[in-house]
Order: sequence, then C-alpha cells, then structure tokens
Amino acid sequence: MRYLRKIFAVGGRRQYLVALALALAAYALERLLPAGETRTAVADLALTGAAISAVVGTSGAVRAASAPDRPAWGSFLLGALAWLGSQLLRDASQLAALPLPPNAIDFGYILAAPLFTLGFVLMLVRHGQRLAVYALLLDVGAVVLVLVAVITLFLAKTITYDMTMDTFGTISALLYPVVYVAATGAALSVLFGLPAEEPRSAAFTLFVGIGLNALAFTLYLPALIQGSFVPGTFLDPLWMLGMAAIGIAGWQSVADRDRAVETELSTAVIEFSRMTLPAIVALASALLIVLAHLIGAGAAELVIDVAIALVVLVLSGRAGLALFTNWRLGEAERRRASQLQALYEVGLATAGELSLDDLTALVAREATLLTRTDGAMVSLAEPGNGFVIRALHKGPLLRLRDSVGEPLRGIALAVIESREMVVATDYSAHPQSTVALHEVIASALAVPLVAHGEIVGTLTAYSSRPRVFTEETLRLVRLYAAQAAIAVANARLVAETRRLARDDDLTGTLNRRSLMERLETEIAEASRHGDIFGVVLCDLDGLKAVNDSAGHLVGNEVLKTVARVMRESARVEDLVARFGGDEFVILLPRTGLLPAQAVVTRIASRLRDERYMWAGRENGLPRVSFGISWFPEDGRNADALLATADARMYEDKSRARIARDSAAGAD
Repeated sequence: MRYLRKIFAVGGRRQYLVALALALAAYALERLLPAGETRTAVADLALTGAAISAVVGTSGAVRAASAPDRPAWGSFLLGALAWLGSQLLRDASQLAALPLPPNAIDFGYILAAPLFTLGFVLMLVRHGQRLAVYALLLDVGAVVLVLVAVITLFLAKTITYDMTMDTFGTISALLYPVVYVAATGAALSVLFGLPAEEPRSAAFTLFVGIGLNALAFTLYLPALIQGSFVPGTFLDPLWMLGMAAIGIAGWQSVADRDRAVETELSTAVIEFSRMTLPAIVALASALLIVLAHLIGAGAAELVIDVAIALVVLVLSGRAGLALFTNWRLGEAERRRASQLQALYEVGLATAGELSLDDLTALVAREATLLTRTDGAMVSLAEPGNGFVIRALHKGPLLRLRDSVGEPLRGIALAVIESREMVVATDYSAHPQSTVALHEVIASALAVPLVAHGEIVGTLTAYSSRPRVFTEETLRLVRLYAAQAAIAVANARLVAETRRLARDDDLTGTLNRRSLMERLETEIAEASRHGDIFGVVLCDLDGLKAVNDSAGHLVGNEVLKTVARVMRESARVEDLVARFGGDEFVILLPRTGLLPAQAVVTRIASRLRDERYMWAGRENGLPRVSFGISWFPEDGRNADALLATADARMYEDKSRARIARDSAAGAD
C-alpha cells in the first residue's frame, strides 16, 4: 500500500477524486430517473464526457511527449478517439434515433483495445525493452487463452440456450472481454516491464483505466448476448472511471516529464512483481480446470482443455524467456563489471606513480576490456616529435607489427584535428584509415586524451570483426579517456619532478645528490659481489677565464657541451654527473685500470676536437683534467674514492701546468 500511495501521490489525488465524484454523481442521477430515454440520455452524455476527457488527456500527452515517446501516446490517443467515436454513434442512435446498425457502434469500442495494446508495446520498444515486448505478447496470449476458456465454459452452462443475438453480434459481444482483458494484461506487463528507474504513475493509471473497461465489458457480456442490457446499471460508472483514468494518465505523463520524476518503487519490488501476471494466469487456469470438471461442461471441456494446454505452453515459453533474460542480465553485469574494472585500474593509475611506459601499456590493455575489442594503441604528444606511438596492445586476431616509437597515423589523426571521438564502424571506408590494415581491422574507434584543455595523446581501439559500438560503450570510453588523460598528465608531472630532483638543470646530467646515492649503491653491490669499479673526477681548467671574457651565458654553453661529449663518449652503463661548479664525475661500473683509461682517453680526445662559438668565431674548449680512483683499492667508501680521484685530478692539472709552462719557456 505504501508504494500504491506513492504512485497516486505522483499524479495527484485531486484528479482521481474528481473523476470518482463525477462518475458516482452521474450514476446516482441515473438511478433517480425512471428507466427510459431520459436515463439513457444522462448515461450516454456522461460516457461521452468521460471519453472526451480521455481524448483531451492523451492529446496533451502527445503534444508534451518527446519524439521517441510520441508514437506510444499517439496510439493511446487513437484508442480514445475510437472509443469516443463509437460513443458518439451510440448517442446519435439512441438520442437522435438515427438508424445505425449495432455492429457499426461496436467497431470503435472493440478497435480501441488493440490500439491501447499497441501503445503499450510501443512504450516498451521506446525504452529498448525488446525482451519485455516478447514477455508482453506471451502474457497477452496466455490471458486471452484463459479468457476464451472461461467464456466457453460460461456459454456452455449459462446462456447457450437463451441467446437473442445473431452470430455476428455474438462474435462482437465475445470480442469485448477478449480484447480488453488482453489490453489489461499488456498494461500489467508494461507496468512491471519498464526499466526500474522509469516513473510508473501513468502506466499504473492506464492499467486501472483499461482494467475497469475490461471488467465492465466482461460483466456486460451476458446482458448483451441476452439482449437485456439497460442504462443505469453499475457498469456505467466503471466505463466512466475507466475512460477518465486514461485521460488522467496522459496528464500524469506530462507532470512526470515536467518534474523529471523517477520511480519510487524499489528494484526488488519491481523484479518480484514482473511474475505477477503469469502467476495469476497459472492460478486461473488451475481453478478453471477444476471448475470445468466439477460442473461438467460437456463438449466444451475439450475446448477448455485445449485452451489450458496452450496456456501451459505459453507460460513455459514465458519461463524460458525469463531464464534467458536473467542470463542476458548476468552477461551484461559481468561485462559492466569488466568495464568498471578498467575504469578503476586507470583511476588508480591517476593517483599512482607508474612510469609513462607502464601507464600507456595499462591504458591500452584495459581499453580492450572496456570496448571488447581485439587491440588498442596509445600515442602521446612529444615536444618536437608530434604524436608518437607509445603502447600497442594487440590480441591474437590482430596481426599488427610493433610500431612503438613511430609517428602516429591512421584514424587517430582525425581525432587530433577534430578533438572529438571518431567511430569507424567500417574501418576501410574511413578516409584516414591505414590501407595496409584493411584486411585485419573491421571496425575501430579513436578518442583524444585531453587534460587541462590540451591533447596529451590519443587512444585507438581496433576490432577484427564488424562492430556497432553502443551509446553506453561510447559514454564509458569518453569517461575512460578523460581519466587516462589525467593519469598521463600526472605521470609526466611526476617524471618531471623526479628529473628535476635527480638531474642537473643546466647540463641534464645527474646532480650531486643523485650521484652520491648511486655511488653508495654501487659500493654496496660491488662489496657483495666482489666487483671493482672506477670513479673519474673531471675539472675544466679554464672555465673561469671563459666566464670573465665571454660571460656566463657562454660559460654555461661550454658546460653543456662538455656534459654532452662526456655522455656521448661514455659507455651505456656509465653514469655522468655534475659534481659542482665546473667539476664532473663519471662512474664506471665493473671497470678495471685499462678500460677506465681507455674511456678517459676517448673523452679527452673528443673534448679537444669540440668548439664553442664566441665573438663570431670558433674557440676550443678549456682543457679538462682527470683523476681516477678504483674500488676497493683506493677506498671502500664514497669520501675516500672521491678524495683519491680529486688528488689524482690535481696531479693531472699540475702536470699540464708544468708542461704548458715548459712549452712557454722554450718559446
């Protein structure tokens, strides 16, 4: 009841109370009047007013509905118009005494129910509930079969021998309860088949309105067949309330749209209630079988048994559909869990300290899980080089060569130009697709990685099979790309921070603190494994003179040139660091006397050949003095090794000064 009160509260109790009051007032007036034309006129006018209210309410819903919702409410409007049309014909026949065949009047009433049913089908289609549409059709089929069995039993035992209508009239009379009960089943199926977040006030009121019509037409059947129906019975307020409820439903749909109302029913209640109609049908079938055998329906028992057997088949199909739906939901949940895991992983990377290489590899790998594709590629913007491929994750179905380090190409270039996602359902048809990949890639999508307003990279996902990417997938990819872009920007910031803490800002070599950390590590490793290594201390003998004569900017260029030559001339495993001022240290792991001297000789030779520009001409670099010490021969700690190398460097500096003075004296 709590949920029922919420549904009524959404639409407003006033409309319900007004409709109920008017229906009861009309019925009371009918009962006060004697049977005859006056009572008939009052009843017909009241029913016409109720039908007009249904037309007004549903037409308002059509006008206010969004384009996707308009066909469903248009069908409800047509149903209300058909009902009103028959009622107007009835008015003309009874009040104006126009000679109209009864079957012409019945046509609109009967047509309204299938139009209402079509509206419910369109409502489910609008919300993408394809399986719910199948469930609706099965529900309606089961309801109709049970009703056919009930009517057969009713006709067999009650009025078979007291019919005053012709065959065509009898068929029309029997169609009333069949089509309206079927529409009621469709309404109930929609009520519990809509997505959990959708408002249900309008659907519930439609169910009430059509259900009241179904009840009235079912109770109307015996009197109609026997020709004993007269206005002023309790059926009139049922029809009035039924049509008024359809009009109220149209008003509720407008109110829900204006207020952006969502359902207040819990998901558990909705899921449980979706089996309400099949359960009712199954119970009715069981009771019908028992009743038919108890009262002895004679020849009608065969028809009843066949109808019930078909109901069992329909309910079996309904159960199979429910199992299939649950399986589909399970698959969707597993897929969504995988997608959320991808978002979670890249979200962790945003706050983590992964290197750019590890991060781009993770982004590419998780992107394939998110998009359910066979491979992914990540490129990053690099100063001076444009966009360069940094990671390539490929599945076995994609025979892609390793293109890491190469310039970006393909549809990702279109992403950079447009700054928007590019979806290539047919990859070969895209103007910027790579022709060489047409045989292995069927579909692809690319998205820019934008952080702080700048494109920091691109993400491209490839599928070897034709794919149509859903809106949900595209939404998740956009979210994933936004997180990945922030992660890339953070990783670059962390890398730059580490570089500034590790490297000398001027020369790009290691700074003094980083050198001492590496030297301590090398001492520990060499002590553990019994290795030797060398430490080379270098000093620019004439840098002060360059600074004094050419200025510090030129002196800085000299320092950068010396550092570059040392890095280029040293081995891959060697470390070059700026020790301070004009001093550098070269760490030579696992290096003995002769190899160390060879490295120093090579560096010194290269330095003698280098030049720097000043005053419009090339100038030779200042001489560099070298001093070498070895672990463990010259010391077992950093201070001892550096002190020994420093002493030998000054010895080299002294020898060079003596040689220079001797040469000057000879001149």
